[in-house]
Amino acid sequence: MKHLHGRILIASLMTASAMVALPFGHMARAATVHAANSQAIVEVASAQDPSDFIRGLGDEAISELAGDKIDDSSRQARFIDLMDKYFQMDQIARFVLGRYWRNLSDQELSNFADLLQKYLALNYASKFKDFDGEKFVVGEATENKKDTFVNSQVVRPDGPPVKIVWRMREFDGKLRIIDVSIEGISMGITQRDEFASVIQQNGGKVEALTDLLKQKTGK
Repeated sequence: MKHLHGRILIASLMTASAMVALPFGHMARAATVHAANSQAIVEVASAQDPSDFIRGLGDEAISELAGDKIDDSSRQARFIDLMDKYFQMDQIARFVLGRYWRNLSDQELSNFADLLQKYLALNYASKFKDFDGEKFVVGEATENKKDTFVNSQVVRPDGPPVKIVWRMREFDGKLRIIDVSIEGISMGITQRDEFASVIQQNGGKVEALTDLLKQKTGK
C-alpha cells in the first residue's frame, strides 16, 4: 500500500482543526485583529460572522492545544473536539473518498469519518506543542454560490507569511469548515488523491484504506 504522508483538511486545522502546514504546523498565537489596511468584511447570509468563526477556531486551538502542559492523548482528544465543533466531518469524509463513498452504508461512512478524525488528530495535534511566535491574522470573507471563503495568514517571525483560505458551508443554519487551502493547495484534494491511490491499488475496496488507517491509529 502507498504510504500515507498527506496534508489535510484542517488541515484544515487544524484544519484546519487548521481544520490542518497548518498541519496546521505551528499556529502560534491567534490574532484577533485585521491588518490595518484590510478591507471591510463582506456581509454574508449566515447569522454567524465567518471571519469571527475562524478567529474563534484559532483562539480555541491555541487555548486547548498549545504548549507542553498536556499529554499527547489529551491533546488529540481536544483536537477531535475542535473538529466536531468547527468541521463538517461527514462532508469531508465523502469528499476525500471521492466516488468510493457511494459504496458505503451510512453507518460505514460515519465510522470512516470517526477514523479520519483519529488519523488527523494523531498526525497534527502534536504540532501545537512547539509553537513559537507566529500570529494568525484573519482577513475578509467572500461568497461564491453556496460556500463562504475566509482569507487568513500565519505570520511567522522567521519567514514569509503562509496564506490560508478556509472554505465553509452552512449545515442546518450553522457554518462548518469543509476544506482548507494552504498557499493555493487544497488539503481536501491532496488527501483525496492519496486515499484514492490506496483504494485503486486494492481493487477499489475502501476496506483497504480503513484497514491502513486503523493500523496507523492503533484502532
